[in-house]
Amino acid sequence: MQISKAIIYGTIATWLGRRSDEKKTHSWICYVRGAHNEDLSYFIDKVVFVLHSSFENTNRVVSQHPFVIAETGWGQFDIIIKIYLKGDYDQPLVTVHPLKLYQNQTQNIPLTRKPVVSEQYDEIVFINPKPELLEILNAKPTQENNQVEEEVQVDQKEPDFEQMTPAQILKYNQPHFTIFDINESKVTIEKAIQIVSQDILADYKKKNHQLDTEIQELQIEYENLQNKVTQTQQ
Repeated sequence: MQISKAIIYGTIATWLGRRSDEKKTHSWICYVRGAHNEDLSYFIDKVVFVLHSSFENTNRVVSQHPFVIAETGWGQFDIIIKIYLKGDYDQPLVTVHPLKLYQNQTQNIPLTRKPVVSEQYDEIVFINPKPELLEILNAKPTQENNQVEEEVQVDQKEPDFEQMTPAQILKYNQPHFTIFDINESKVTIEKAIQIVSQDILADYKKKNHQLDTEIQELQIEYENLQNKVTQTQQ
């Protein structure tokens, strides 16, 4: 038996403007969330974010939804993300995600205060999970947990991201990836096969018609030759 759970992990960074402290030019968050922003705490026990050594308390532990931390700084670095699962799992799943502060990574010059989103889609695959874990994995997030609790006012043209909580920033910035839908892909492939088949059939009919025409012309030419031979013999 194999069960897969989709997760998204990444960072969202916002430039604090030209008047910001040179050591705190950006505010940013790092997170682990569901593919639809759902609560993953029904199978994730905690997430540990390991930051650069220049930060105080480099190991940030988050034991409840939303699994997100917030910080300010000026430099980019790799964040180690350790995901601890519920059930009989002693060792965490470990991945690394680079903190991205700039849209243009070659110039490192902020041109806008629009958030810079950098996130990755992944799947946690459980192979032959034990009955206790299987029960956990088969559980579904409740409707109440399926939404980020804090609402965000998005009617303004440029929300004040500095005043938002990490949960509100996640709510405002929906996942930036395309979710693979096997049923939708199957329909698309079937349509493609149908179109290609129709093209092949049309091409075959066209070539077949050309062959029929050539055969008819050869038959006429053959009959003409036979008539000439008959006339010569007479």
